[in-house]
Amino acid sequence: MPTNTAAYGVTVYALCYAIGAPLFGSLGDRFNKRFLLISGCGIFLLGTLLCGLANSLLTFYLYRAIAGIGAALFVPNIWAFIGTYFNGQRLNQVMGIVMSSLSLSIATGVPLGALLAQLSSWHMAFWGSAMLTLIASSILTIAIPSLPSQNAQPDGYFTSFKTLVHTPHAIAALLITLTWMTGFYGVYTFLGVFATATFHFNTIQTGLIFITYGSANFVASFFAGKLISLLGKKQSVTINGLVSATLVLSLGIWGQHLAVLLIILIVLALSQGWGVTALTATIVNIVPSNRSTIMSFNSAFLYYGLTLGSAAGGLLLTKIGFYAVTIAAAMALLGAVLITNALSHYSD
Repeated sequence: MPTNTAAYGVTVYALCYAIGAPLFGSLGDRFNKRFLLISGCGIFLLGTLLCGLANSLLTFYLYRAIAGIGAALFVPNIWAFIGTYFNGQRLNQVMGIVMSSLSLSIATGVPLGALLAQLSSWHMAFWGSAMLTLIASSILTIAIPSLPSQNAQPDGYFTSFKTLVHTPHAIAALLITLTWMTGFYGVYTFLGVFATATFHFNTIQTGLIFITYGSANFVASFFAGKLISLLGKKQSVTINGLVSATLVLSLGIWGQHLAVLLIILIVLALSQGWGVTALTATIVNIVPSNRSTIMSFNSAFLYYGLTLGSAAGGLLLTKIGFYAVTIAAAMALLGAVLITNALSHYSD
């Protein structure tokens, strides 16, 4: 599959996810979350299987859209399920474990997909993903208990959106996600380009950098729950936002040295794993009665941040250079820290 075709497939998936998450994710505030989780996983499985069978660009993009809609229904409700089913220190620990699993999937998923594609064809990457999704669906069906909505929502579908808008600090908390992810993805998106241009890496060598980052992020996320319980969510977000901003700037100054680059990336991964877990654990409890709604918007804001960061980063990289990208990213991360500390109430 040509690179630009694959890239457009990612774009279609991301757009359907970002648009669909607020529309479908809020259903978890009205219906049984277990049913929605299994349904979302099933839709994603269907879209992924069909991608493996696609024989034209049009059908491939259509099936990627189906997978994006499935993810939009599934992901916000898994966070909402965790926020509803667990609380206190246990919530922090479970959130960290789930975040670490996400990090591990990112670190291993792309190389594994590339390997399957090389061994056979690009279709194999989607069939492999479908098989893993089928296993996840089976585990969900067996292990996840029924969790009916705690809200009757008598005023209809849009009630949850009104509640979100009128809840103090809800929009501000979502803006933390937006600015944080804009800064992070502004650098992360072009890290491979920077490494290739600076060190003349091939695809495999560049992939090893991302595996290193993902592995460190996995470790940090897994143990983040205990650190969050010890220091609190607000302190965790603040500390790691400041550390991340400093490290991102350091990439632009000292990133031309490979050993230094790897050290910076490992520490950045540790900081991001801890900070993002704390931020997610906070947002899930901003509107307890409408967790699915706020987490669906949080998922969408993450993708908006990815879009803004990659767009601004691409422009700065082309016009000025990678150092300008790191400055803008650091400013966005500092903005997230400022919003965090401007909130008069921050649940720990």
